[in-house]
Amino acid sequence: MRLKPALFLTVSLLSLEAHAQGIDGAPAESAAVRDDIVVTGTRFGDRTVTTSPVPIDSLRGEDLRASGYQETTEVLRQLAPSFAFATPTTPDGNTQIHSASLRGLSPDETLVLVNGKRLHSAAWVNTGGTIGKGSTPTDLNQIPAAAIGRIEILRDGASAQYGSDAIAGVVNILLREDTAIHGTASAGTTYDGGGDTYEFSLGGGVKLGDDGFINLTGYYRDHKGANRALPDTRQFYFGISPTGTPQPLSARYGAGIGLNPPGGVAGTTLDPREATVDRNVWRFADEGDLKDASLVVNLRKPLGDSIELYGFGGYRESKAHSNASFRRPGQDENVRAIYPDGFLPFIDTKSIDYSAALGLRGDLSGWDWDLSSVYGGNSIEYRPNNTLNATLGTDSPTSFYAGKFSNWQSTTDLTFSRDFEVGLAAPLGLAFGAELRYDGYKISPGEPASYAFGPARILDGPNAGAVPTIGSQGFAGIQPGDAVDTDRHAVGAFVELNSEPVKGWQVNLAGRYEDYSDFGDTWNGQAATRIELPAGFALRGSVSTGFHAPSLAQQYFSSTSSRTIVNNSTGFPEFVLVRTAPVGSALAQALGAQDLKPEKSTSFGGGLTFAGGGLTASVDYYHIDIDDQIALSSNYVDAAGSSSLRDYLASIGIPGVTSVRYFTNAIDTRTQGVDITAAYTANLDQWGSLRLTGAYNYNHVRLRRVGETPGQITALGITTPLFDINERVRIEHGQPRDKIALGANWSIGPISFDARTTRYGRVEQVALTNQSPANVALIAQGSTPFRTVPTQSGAAGNVDVIQQLKAKWVTDFSFTGRVTENISATLGANNIFNVYPTRNIASTPQLTGADTFGVFPYSEFSPFGFSGAFYYVRLGFKF
Repeated sequence: MRLKPALFLTVSLLSLEAHAQGIDGAPAESAAVRDDIVVTGTRFGDRTVTTSPVPIDSLRGEDLRASGYQETTEVLRQLAPSFAFATPTTPDGNTQIHSASLRGLSPDETLVLVNGKRLHSAAWVNTGGTIGKGSTPTDLNQIPAAAIGRIEILRDGASAQYGSDAIAGVVNILLREDTAIHGTASAGTTYDGGGDTYEFSLGGGVKLGDDGFINLTGYYRDHKGANRALPDTRQFYFGISPTGTPQPLSARYGAGIGLNPPGGVAGTTLDPREATVDRNVWRFADEGDLKDASLVVNLRKPLGDSIELYGFGGYRESKAHSNASFRRPGQDENVRAIYPDGFLPFIDTKSIDYSAALGLRGDLSGWDWDLSSVYGGNSIEYRPNNTLNATLGTDSPTSFYAGKFSNWQSTTDLTFSRDFEVGLAAPLGLAFGAELRYDGYKISPGEPASYAFGPARILDGPNAGAVPTIGSQGFAGIQPGDAVDTDRHAVGAFVELNSEPVKGWQVNLAGRYEDYSDFGDTWNGQAATRIELPAGFALRGSVSTGFHAPSLAQQYFSSTSSRTIVNNSTGFPEFVLVRTAPVGSALAQALGAQDLKPEKSTSFGGGLTFAGGGLTASVDYYHIDIDDQIALSSNYVDAAGSSSLRDYLASIGIPGVTSVRYFTNAIDTRTQGVDITAAYTANLDQWGSLRLTGAYNYNHVRLRRVGETPGQITALGITTPLFDINERVRIEHGQPRDKIALGANWSIGPISFDARTTRYGRVEQVALTNQSPANVALIAQGSTPFRTVPTQSGAAGNVDVIQQLKAKWVTDFSFTGRVTENISATLGANNIFNVYPTRNIASTPQLTGADTFGVFPYSEFSPFGFSGAFYYVRLGFKF
């Protein structure tokens, strides 16, 4: 029986105070006050950033909007020291849903709240080879900066307070509460061409009587990708033998322009079209074409002296246009009658986010109570175009509907809190409550033509008569066998104590119990303390346990793509399946998969803070151990010359499958690091005001355990490890080891200057595997830094090449002036010095395999993208 979401009622746990706002895009009227009351990580409303026993960053909406970056994730990457995300180019959901990370951990180990309430995660599962692989992240970009009043980032484990996913910390987005009419319009482009971006926002509020408000903000963005691809010099067309028969393509760098032999038999020559074909066939951008529209509402209205109504809602529709890999004219994937010069498949995706919340809170016999419920979800659908299904031959469509992923979540909370006088230095705070949550997940198949195994065969060339690639290329249609519609529920109870036994010594205790319908229960606790010291200093520390419940998508995600291989026994082409199998399926279980367990964490940390004389500063150490972290296994395929995997699966009633992977509790990790923050504000009298900020993060992730390859796999002669070198390097070195962020804002009269510079530390990626010493010597002739490790699989004495992306400084500058009292103008540049990341190891005629296509100059692991300088202008108004 399908579980239905509860009727939703509410929004946040605590009343938020309205803040004075400057003109959108203009200098804020008051930039000096930053020690605001914070509501994240506590159910008692008397804490500030500097009096909190755990580290919290509080970022004002004015500062978010003053940035020249377009997306909420990009702004946080610039402003928050331990917040990061890479900029992948792959299609699928990567174009719209950026996998942001806190303290170097997986994106789904950071909990995202809106007005203190849990925000739904994306329906998309990151199965690509990018940062956050295997995660089901929450898309922060569904809340535009134009609608944000403040963001609080809790940099400490908080599962005991908020439940699943808060292992790394919490990002709490607090919506605008002002009633002014506001708006912005901006336009920008990159120095090297492309990246044209237009943004518009319009919003405002009205008072609901004398004591309430409703605020509504709309936002639209139109972005074009900045293409940084290089020409493709591989062989495009069949080679021509001395007898005139077509010969196979060579994929070697330069084979199409005479730098490498074209392949085939001796005497093979190039097709004359190789000399005239346009080789600028790729698109390589750190974000595809994107159109993004959203609407956000926030409200609060007292209903008498002791009850208050409040709520929020949002709707976002994002349409992206990204590309897969170019299919050369002579490849078997092509139908040359349709695309005589090859084709670049595009994938159009539409992602929809929605959320609605309503609630009541008030006072009952001295108890503050809060009843709240929020309902929201996400869907993402796929429509490949400029493509084909080669098995349908010349009758193939060139565009398809390939299916959809969707989810929903309903969360209802009831909280009570009260202060008691018990003879301590301050009243004892007690809060307790309960939560009921429902989750749903659905996979819907595509149209039949998007996955069909049609009757057409390769019509010409060396492989004429063979079976071509099956399904819509770029994104194969979701098959009916992968469809799923499932749900679960969880019940939780929590308690929190806040005390000050003696003046200056603060103690917080929190505990939480949750019971999930699909995997059982979990207990978590937290203890935190703060001790005031003389002269404005204070010590703080915390210890906690946490968990991340496996998402429904991680448990039930299923994907099937089809391809052909030559059967080593018969010598004939064979139709086979490549599967990402649900962990509970017969296929995955037969190959050693086990039901997913929740990730469990233990964390502790502590630090020193200072506040006084216009200066606030903090230094905090953190240590996070995660057991049973969820990840995708390696792809298991037969060894060369073997069909044991296919034969075994066929013998148990699962025929045709040649490659399998599944989710598993693969690893244990340890993350250690240090966060340092400082801010200084000075009143310069007639010279205005100056604010200086600085932040530093050092972060080190290492694997404490890697699960062994299941015996069912090794018994088939497959030596692929459960977690291969690519996955290991991505976890341990795929994000910057350190980060420095420096900023200065000088406001004088109607003008303001803002300058920021950020140093992103070294990042590593696997560039090559199983390379001979001779090939490594060729790489060493270049300037790209790298290191080598003994290869996990391949010839004895060979190595895997780990490329190192050098640390880089990226500098932003903007100038803002008030045109009138209500209108401002901004001129600015992000990455003003046009800095690019370290180039990838490049293909050369002597070194094959370094970069198969020779067209990707930069890495998707770059922590700041690879579009170069971006210049923009912006107008803002507020009445």
